[in-house]
Amino acid sequence: MSGHETQFTDADLTGYLDGALDAERTAAIDAALETDADLGARLMALDIPLADIGRAMDPALLGAPALPAHLLAAPEQQPTAPAKRGVISSWLMPAAIAASFAAGVWITPIVRPDAPPLPIAATGGWIDSIASYQALYVTETLADAMPNAAETSAVLAQAQSALGVAMAPATDVAALDFKRAQMLGFKGKPLLQMAYLSADGTPFALCVTTVSGEDRGAKTTQSHGLTGVSWVENGVGYLLIGGTDAEAVEALSEQVQAVI
Repeated sequence: MSGHETQFTDADLTGYLDGALDAERTAAIDAALETDADLGARLMALDIPLADIGRAMDPALLGAPALPAHLLAAPEQQPTAPAKRGVISSWLMPAAIAASFAAGVWITPIVRPDAPPLPIAATGGWIDSIASYQALYVTETLADAMPNAAETSAVLAQAQSALGVAMAPATDVAALDFKRAQMLGFKGKPLLQMAYLSADGTPFALCVTTVSGEDRGAKTTQSHGLTGVSWVENGVGYLLIGGTDAEAVEALSEQVQAVI
């Protein structure tokens, strides 16, 4: 049994999901979700209201790729889900199902079959939510994007004011072609997304937000079929995510950490 099963009651988790929990308790759950997959699974079982995340990750606002046709089908063509207190938006349902399955599962990397399995990012946390959106990106999403110097400078200045970190150097990573920067949000906190394409056309994202808990070094995880490397420094969490090759993502993360 996880210690968090007794530390957090169902009432705590329901309040967390509804945004009604006090700041201190919310921060404690945020920190726990970084390492406790069981806690993420409990959140999924409590009928997660994904409206806030849906708005933060709205494809119409972010210029995301078109959704597959089967996700845009009329309601009568969609599988019927059990009635619940909250309603999960139809375009996020597949990600929610995958996340609930992955909470207690280990996935063996495709490219490194001889390596130990990568841990799954705890569902409900910021890393898992970013992965669920990044999984929609394909090469064509960013291929024609041309960074605008003035717009990029304005976004990065906003990020520095909100997050306290200067991210301009991250526009110049040798192995990544920088495409754009934009400010998003997760659970009321600002989140910077910097988008790239690798040399082979793999979409990558470097995301930055404030997090609770102690500083920690780089940690490789897998979520929604993507590999990511995250680290925490001075209360700021960083995540580089894209593709499935753990060695490649780890090498790229080292380049990113070297320039910021």
